[in-house]
Amino acid sequence: MTGNQLRNRVGLLLWLVLMLAPCGQAMGRSGVAVLLSDSLESYQEPVASFGEEIGLPMTLYNLHGDLNGVSKLRQQIFSNKPDLILAVGAKAAYAAKLWTQDRQEIPVLFIMVINWQRYKLLDGQRNITGIAMETGPGTQLANMAMFTPKARRIGVIYSLAFRKAFEQAQQAAKLIGLEIIGTEIDSADEFQRAFKGLADQVDGFWMLNDPQVFTLDNVDWFRSRCIKDHLVCIGEAEEMARTGLLLSISPDHQNIGSQAASVVMNILQHHQRPQEIGVMDPISTRISVNLATAAKLGMDVRQLPLEMAFRVYEE
Repeated sequence: MTGNQLRNRVGLLLWLVLMLAPCGQAMGRSGVAVLLSDSLESYQEPVASFGEEIGLPMTLYNLHGDLNGVSKLRQQIFSNKPDLILAVGAKAAYAAKLWTQDRQEIPVLFIMVINWQRYKLLDGQRNITGIAMETGPGTQLANMAMFTPKARRIGVIYSLAFRKAFEQAQQAAKLIGLEIIGTEIDSADEFQRAFKGLADQVDGFWMLNDPQVFTLDNVDWFRSRCIKDHLVCIGEAEEMARTGLLLSISPDHQNIGSQAASVVMNILQHHQRPQEIGVMDPISTRISVNLATAAKLGMDVRQLPLEMAFRVYEE
């Protein structure tokens, strides 16, 4: 058994122990309340990794995907007087914000929230910090350049809410000799038109986790159109490479848990204030490559740096 396999197995066992633990288990004044949005598989790695490294008592609570009728759960959390709430997923993060509006002495750290800005989690709160689910544009583009060095002009379709992210991407691209060409849209219905308008000007596309762009219909169309037009296209979710996109560059979920543990210790032991930390980029990424798509694009898969990939899909 390899070290990674052993770590994964230990992490899964820890996850199962947490899932079976009683929700109202007392933990005194020195402990972390872990609030889950739901029982999703994607939460297993970060929560298990966090539990391995935090060195503090933990109690697990689960919204089971429902924000209604959770007053009892809220009472359980606050009756145990947690030192900090780790909110996993968007619903947990939003609930933690609502529940601590009049209890801002309790720090909240959110993780595994896609498009965290849309929930306005920091507005009116001085007690909330987080780790984003999107890697920085410099990391995205550097990895894209490593796998597809001939793609120098990259198209980006974005909404008003992601204009700042687009501008940051343009600046990051200049540092590594790339050019970002973008089109701003007002609704998801404009995505295909915007794509066709850019396709002749670029070597590939980068699809942001922008809710105005990232719809199921648009993603399906995007995958097939990238292959049809022989364009190198990347996304920010691993699922996109598995289902046919050439490349995805996503946060390493296991390392998000480790990063969260470090942030919590800085808050609880070194008294760093959440509002001073803000929302951080994940410090580690996972690259996924679809070799079948690479072949359809006419790429020589032997020249791809597959040793850098976390996962390689061959069909």
